[in-house]
Amino acid sequence: MSNPTPSFQPQQPHGSQQPQYGQGQQGTAQQSFGQQSSGPGAGSIEIPGKGTRTLASVGQRALARIIDALIAGFAGGIAAVILGVIIGAIASASGGSDAGFGLAMIVTGVGILFIAIVGLVYETLMLARFGATLGKMAMKIKVVSLETGEAPRLVNAALRFALPGLMGIIPIVGWLAVLACWLSPLFDSSGRQQGWHDKVAKTVVIANS
Repeated sequence: MSNPTPSFQPQQPHGSQQPQYGQGQQGTAQQSFGQQSSGPGAGSIEIPGKGTRTLASVGQRALARIIDALIAGFAGGIAAVILGVIIGAIASASGGSDAGFGLAMIVTGVGILFIAIVGLVYETLMLARFGATLGKMAMKIKVVSLETGEAPRLVNAALRFALPGLMGIIPIVGWLAVLACWLSPLFDSSGRQQGWHDKVAKTVVIANS
């Protein structure tokens, strides 16, 4: 009687394993994720001719705004003292008459307008010349044109300041509109963290490298 011929099955080389189910898909997904993360990710932006630049954080922008407000408050305080002396002199000279009161109100309005103009000139010239105010310099951030990556033009810098300034004169709710404008980078769906004032001026705020 002949013995049955044994069936031959080739063995796999030592150490080799068949890919488990889903392993190939997982590797493909990891490779795809790596390719996506190689480009500008969250917190960065691609500017033509300038490459990838890091966006300034909202915290940096807020602290820069606070520093500028303190500077403006100091200058405004000096102006308020001078204005108070002028109003007091007018009131004393007029003996408290209605004409003196009206003149004092006019002087007050002119003083407020003067402070607003000083703020406009300060921020506009600083941004157009250096791309940053003193507060932004302290926080090492700067405002640049979205198109060129350089400091914004004078008209764009003026528009960037003017938008929240105009919002501020809205009766009763003006301060809420200004606050919403300052907070608007938090809700920018473009990923550029642009505030409404940035969109009007076509600017973006980046970390100063």
